[in-house]
Amino acid sequence: MKKTFLITIVFMLGLLIQSCSNNDDEALKPVNLTITLKYDETFNSLLTKNSTVVIVNNETGNKYTVQTDTNGIAQFNQIIPGTYSVSATKVMLANEFTETFGYTPSEAEINFNGTETSLTVNTETAPVSIIMKTSKVGDFVIKQIYYGGSDTKKGAVFRDQFIEIYNNSNEVQYADGLYIAQLYGTNVTTVFAYTLSTGQFDWSKSEEMTIGDVANKNYVYASNVLQIPGNGTQYPVQPGKSIVIAQNAINHQSNYIDNSGKSVSILNPELTVDLSTSDFESFLGTYSGDLYQFDVQNPAVPDLEIAYWGNGNNDMILDPSGRQSFAIFNMNAAAFASLKKYKNPKGDKNLYLQIPNTVLTDGVELTKDLGSGLVPKKLPAQIDGGNTYLPSGSYSSKSVMRKTKTTIGGRVILQDTNNSTNDFVETKANPRGFN
Repeated sequence: MKKTFLITIVFMLGLLIQSCSNNDDEALKPVNLTITLKYDETFNSLLTKNSTVVIVNNETGNKYTVQTDTNGIAQFNQIIPGTYSVSATKVMLANEFTETFGYTPSEAEINFNGTETSLTVNTETAPVSIIMKTSKVGDFVIKQIYYGGSDTKKGAVFRDQFIEIYNNSNEVQYADGLYIAQLYGTNVTTVFAYTLSTGQFDWSKSEEMTIGDVANKNYVYASNVLQIPGNGTQYPVQPGKSIVIAQNAINHQSNYIDNSGKSVSILNPELTVDLSTSDFESFLGTYSGDLYQFDVQNPAVPDLEIAYWGNGNNDMILDPSGRQSFAIFNMNAAAFASLKKYKNPKGDKNLYLQIPNTVLTDGVELTKDLGSGLVPKKLPAQIDGGNTYLPSGSYSSKSVMRKTKTTIGGRVILQDTNNSTNDFVETKANPRGFN
């Protein structure tokens, strides 16, 4: 009797193990994924032909690229089930735009983008539809973000960070009044009661928010906003030239004395950069009344104005892990003063500035990586349909820099498809340099 019972248990365990094994095999069995692209209602929801669709597995980082056919369909065959980020891009020249939509655009090149940041792909996934949107390509673009910093022992840590903004047009542009925003959101794709399905905050659930899901669709949220000073024509930027905005506009390749009187030694100057000739620097000492040890002011470099400061940092410190995003925009002082501020939907004490997408000139979406460190998007697809990051990681002396598209008469034109996955690459930090 005991022998029979033991045989039965062994038999049942064998069936259970086999069943689990079959389930595992089924979960890893490659599947097909169909994605259809359509322009938004502004363009009569026409199908988007000959567009590039990139999907990235959020767990493994594996990337697949397919072009849509004449029916706007991108067919991915035999991919491993999982959670994927989808980025679609269509670059349309003016003649194709006219043929497609029946009128002549004001720009020579129009960029459409669409995204899906957390798509579950398995045997039950139905065909997916993504809406392609466009926005005007800005005259000013974010050219370079040096957020990673340099070696913590031999370099300058995060003190040498900077942002570079470029005049990508063929006319003089004035930087006066331009706003630079550090955007805020969640850092992980984990879904909670206060987030969207992507893991990003559901701002409609913020205290005193009354506009529903429009809070997520039509706005971005900033922890800090800096502004370039000027009277309107004080800071001209010639075509093909940059403005460099330093956290601290000093030569980080040389030893110096910090605000506490302590000597700071740079053991390997090649790991960092000279920012003493920057166009602007952030200096919080006057604004906060609390002089940070490393917020060393260069009297020869103009200070940025502090338009809004919500996170409590005592300097323009960029997250070395790449969990922030950035945008530039213009609006008059009265309109800016009317912008509302909200706590995040978790109810943390800090307030974040709500900025309408319609005023954004350019934006760059950063992430830690494309695998387990993927950061939910903060920017809408029409501003940035992708993201960029540093494969070398933090404190690597590397920045993300916009690619060079072409050169006309000695003027470098940078690539600007409103998709930083396509537009940016990792490079050694190099103020006013080119990739």
